[in-house]
Amino acid sequence: MAIEIRRLIFNHNEAIEAIKAYAAKNNVTFPNGKIIRAKFAGLAEFEINAFKQIKSEVQGSYNVKEDPRAVILTIFSEETLEQKYFNLTANFISIALIEYCFAHKIMLPKDAEKSLDMTDFNMCLDISRDSFTGSDKSEARLSLED
Repeated sequence: MAIEIRRLIFNHNEAIEAIKAYAAKNNVTFPNGKIIRAKFAGLAEFEINAFKQIKSEVQGSYNVKEDPRAVILTIFSEETLEQKYFNLTANFISIALIEYCFAHKIMLPKDAEKSLDMTDFNMCLDISRDSFTGSDKSEARLSLED
């Protein structure tokens, strides 16, 4: 069976909006500023990460792939000219981006696997699912309700 892949690309302004909104729901505050860098970190950064304790029902119900990686965000404040570093989990960011999609009415299939990826200037939510071929006509196709 073929696999269908979709990529939602969030610029750093959208990503920080999503992260701050999700963090506020979990009583975590972030300073004002913008993301100037985001990169995956090593296993040690994940192991000491307090954010791996934050779980959401969205992770299970929206099939977010468990990702044992940390992400280091560099946030720059134009007011204080400071750079601050935040060690988040990939799952924390994935859930934040999914909730951003909910808030902005971006359709997401529930059953498709979702994972986080990054480029130099964007955060990406990769969505993959088995594609329906001619022999799978008994299976339901993606609908707006999904």
